[in-house]
Amino acid sequence: MNDNNPYSPPQSDVTPPPLPSSNGELLAEPRSLPASAAFQWLAQSWALVKTNLGLWVLMTLALFAIQAVMGFVPVLGDIATSLLNPVFTGGLLLGMRAVERGEALRFDYLFEGFKQKFAPLLGVGALTFGVLILFMIIIGGLLVGMNLDAIQEGGFDPTKMLNGLSVGLLAVSVIIGILVMMLFWFTTQLITLNDVPVFESLSRSFQGCLRNPLSLLVYVLVIMVIMLALMLPPGLLFFAQVATEGSMVLLVVAALVLFAELLLLAPWLFGTMYVSYKAIFLK
Repeated sequence: MNDNNPYSPPQSDVTPPPLPSSNGELLAEPRSLPASAAFQWLAQSWALVKTNLGLWVLMTLALFAIQAVMGFVPVLGDIATSLLNPVFTGGLLLGMRAVERGEALRFDYLFEGFKQKFAPLLGVGALTFGVLILFMIIIGGLLVGMNLDAIQEGGFDPTKMLNGLSVGLLAVSVIIGILVMMLFWFTTQLITLNDVPVFESLSRSFQGCLRNPLSLLVYVLVIMVIMLALMLPPGLLFFAQVATEGSMVLLVVAALVLFAELLLLAPWLFGTMYVSYKAIFLK
C-alpha cells in the first residue's frame, strides 16, 4: 500500500510541548522571568492537566464538597478551612509532580499533604489565618482612630465611617495586602516540593515575587480576564431571567454553568502554581 496517498489527510504532531526539564533542586536565588512567562505557565499547566482532566475535576469537586461541609460549622469551620487549605493544595501539587514524571494520577493525591507534609503545611495555614486577623485588626484600628472624636461624642455612624475612608488608608491597605500575598505566594510549593522550612519559605517566596513583578502581574490580569469571560454566559442567563421575569430554571442553569466552569478552572490554576514555581525556583 502506498503511504504517499495524495488524498489522505495531513498527519501532524499535535502533542503539546513538554515542560522544561528540571532536576527538582532549588536554585540558590530565584530566576527573574519576563512578563511573557505568564502565558507559558498557562499553556504548560493546561498541557499538564488535560491528560487527566476528568480525575482532576473529580478531585476538585471533592475539595469543594469538603470545604462546603466545613463551612456549615460556624466560626470553627472557617478556621479549619483556612488551616487546611495549604494541606489540600500540597497534595494536589504532589499530584502535578507525579503526572509530570510520568506516574499515574490517583484520587488520593488530594490527601497526600496529610501524609507527607502535614505539620509544616498546617503551620502555613495557621500563619496565613493569623496574618489575616492581624491585618483586619490593624485596618479596624486605623478606622476607629480616624473616627475617635465622633465615637467619644456619641455621634458615631458606621456607614459614615466607611464612606469617609481616605485614599491614603485604602492605599496603605492595598500595599500591605500585596506584601502579605508575596510572602505566601510560593510557600506551599516550597514546603511541599522541596522541604523548605516554613519561615525560610516565606522569605524565599517574597524574594521570588520581588524578582518577577511583571510576569506575576500579567498572570493575575490574565486570570481576571479569564474569570470575567467565564462569568459572561451565566451572567447573561441571569439577566435574561430578570428581564423576562421567567421561571427559576434559568437561574439554576446559570449556577450550574458557573459551577462547571469553576471545576475546570481550578485544576488549571493549581497547575499554574506548580509550573510557575518550577520555572522560578528550580534548576
